[in-house]
Amino acid sequence: MSAVKLDSLPIWARVISTVFHPFVMPTVTLVLLFISDGYLRSIPYVFIYMLVVVLVNTLAPALSLYLLYRRGYLSDLEIRSRRERILPFVLVLAYFALTYVLLITSPALYIPFVYLDMWMGLMASLAIALVITRWFKISMHMLGQGGALGSIMGLQALELNPNWELNAILVLIAGFVGFARIELSVHRHIEIYSGYLLGFLVCYLSVVWGLGA
Repeated sequence: MSAVKLDSLPIWARVISTVFHPFVMPTVTLVLLFISDGYLRSIPYVFIYMLVVVLVNTLAPALSLYLLYRRGYLSDLEIRSRRERILPFVLVLAYFALTYVLLITSPALYIPFVYLDMWMGLMASLAIALVITRWFKISMHMLGQGGALGSIMGLQALELNPNWELNAILVLIAGFVGFARIELSVHRHIEIYSGYLLGFLVCYLSVVWGLGA
């Protein structure tokens, strides 16, 4: 996309897409889980360890994608071309798998199952999206939004303690993100909705069924 066309895009849409980038959502989800659960808050040292591991293994793929862009393997950082998405997704999934291995093999800390379930949901939804991307440009932004809500609502379902205010806020944010992606002409409506639904269902079921433990 040329500089002229980029400058013509809505600033608010670019800001929202950046602030709620898919690489940000694992950290956001981790923080929300910590805030939402009394047991998790009672072991803050585990949260700090998780936070460091997650940050490192989300910043690393972000840097890798930037290097791919600088070397000409990607046309733009939005990865608008469906055919260019396979390699970046494989890289991100590899980093996420490494994170999971680090968490389950940690000799010094007991990692609560809900953290592992959340991460398994993120990996599973990304893996499914990777397969779908061969034929359909599903929205990764909305996959992350749906995954955050699914993980939080999964924890609420386990504890029989829904937080409708928080859920409503997450849905509202997802609506703005989806609208921003459409305004930027990156995705169609069906790609937005399917990404959100996939992220929500996979992460919700992963937490409720305990798939990461």
